[in-house]
Amino acid sequence: MRPFLLAMLMASLAWTVEAAAGEPENTPWFTAPYTGEKVKSYEITLPLSRYEEETFVIPRDCKKLNSRLLEGAGHWGNRVQRRLWIKADDDCRYLNYLNKNPRKAEKDFVSDYDFFNARLADLPLRPGCDLYLLLRDPTACPDPLPGMPDFSMLMMHQEHPGIPTEIPGADPQQCRFRNGVFRGHIFFVDDSLQCEEDHRAPGYRILSVDYADVNGDGYLDAVLRMSLIGTHGRPELLVLPLTRFAPEGKFSLPQGADYPRFGPTDEGWLP
Repeated sequence: MRPFLLAMLMASLAWTVEAAAGEPENTPWFTAPYTGEKVKSYEITLPLSRYEEETFVIPRDCKKLNSRLLEGAGHWGNRVQRRLWIKADDDCRYLNYLNKNPRKAEKDFVSDYDFFNARLADLPLRPGCDLYLLLRDPTACPDPLPGMPDFSMLMMHQEHPGIPTEIPGADPQQCRFRNGVFRGHIFFVDDSLQCEEDHRAPGYRILSVDYADVNGDGYLDAVLRMSLIGTHGRPELLVLPLTRFAPEGKFSLPQGADYPRFGPTDEGWLP
């Protein structure tokens, strides 16, 4: 079986949750194509073949969009239209991720936290890796999961050649997001994080924060949609699910809540 068709079949398995009547209860905000407007739904017209088009209302028509993708329609259109296929697929998969567990969370230790101004030390800088293990020996950490942000790419270590013990301009107070954006350099000095904000450096932007119990363990999870900024790579939607089990506890990845994602290419979606 061709990789593209195999990936689409896998994608269809990921879309296992459908809304009961009407829209799903947990509907996030989306970015409308072309305008960038923040909306709860949007309309998009995409090519099905050389001479045929179809209009979808996302998220209402996510199931129909998935069927068209499985039929190979995502190959049609120019570069912009193929990327719009990817965007609509991303939005539908994200909606399904938030709603795959129909039960209400019994405990909530995440919704009172200001993620748009989050301290970097509160977040898993590389998902699946303890912060201090990452600081001491990044090679001992597992590779970052596909589709999740990896702050360790912005980190420089004291033992790195050219990194002094004292970092002029670096400050622990700068190790945080500000209104959803962090751009700068992360240093490990004297067993602590220090950061230097730099608007010319790579970083991350938090696009939205949604809440759901994505793994059904009874604890509410926060799901951050993010994008890498300040690089020449293609913009990519990154998703970071977070949970914690006490009001002042550390955030971690919800167990068994991996985000179902396939890396897009100009030729299609590949696993």
